[in-house]
Amino acid sequence: MKNFAPLLFLLGGFAAFAQEPTVSAQQTYTEGVHYNLIEPAYETSEAEQVIVYEFFSYKCPHCSSFQPHIKPWHNKLPQHIKLVRVPVVFQESWKVFAKAYYTAETMGIIEKTHQPFFNAIHKQLKRLNTIEDVATWFAENFQVDREEFLSTANSFMIDSKVRQSQNLTRKMQISSTPTVIVNGKFKPNTKKLPTLASLLDMSLYLANQEAARMGLNK
Repeated sequence: MKNFAPLLFLLGGFAAFAQEPTVSAQQTYTEGVHYNLIEPAYETSEAEQVIVYEFFSYKCPHCSSFQPHIKPWHNKLPQHIKLVRVPVVFQESWKVFAKAYYTAETMGIIEKTHQPFFNAIHKQLKRLNTIEDVATWFAENFQVDREEFLSTANSFMIDSKVRQSQNLTRKMQISSTPTVIVNGKFKPNTKKLPTLASLLDMSLYLANQEAARMGLNK
């Protein structure tokens, strides 16, 4: 699928890079080489935190492979850097998975369900093609009330969140998944970042640069 192609080489076999990424004091990255500017930049409206966006889809196998790497990185972020996941909808059939993410998030269970839902699709090969299928899976595996899940998933609130994710995808010029964007401004050039560790190193480096500019990491 063409949406995954830009990261195929990157995500194919990097189990060796599962360790927490760190940025050495000497490491720097060059605009136009390691990353590009998004023009116009997306204004996050956050004055107290740098936002790192992870654009993903539960249907994307490379996003599933990315999770064991980004999760420990996420867990080590300082308070002034925040990871925001954005489920993309490249195809109409993907909308159900965006709704699943935002429903689990709204119900306060997303950190428990996020990786298992990837596993259900890509390891257990579950056929979860409708929101009813998804609701049944959540009810069976996480004791969620199926009707409450469906009611939430089909609500105006969740529809608004999905439309907002589509808006972010468009404004930050996302054409493949997974993609990491730092503070609505910086997009990695994965051709110059040959490992997952280097991708996350650079994202943290740029986030810290933004935090310094905003006076957040004093």
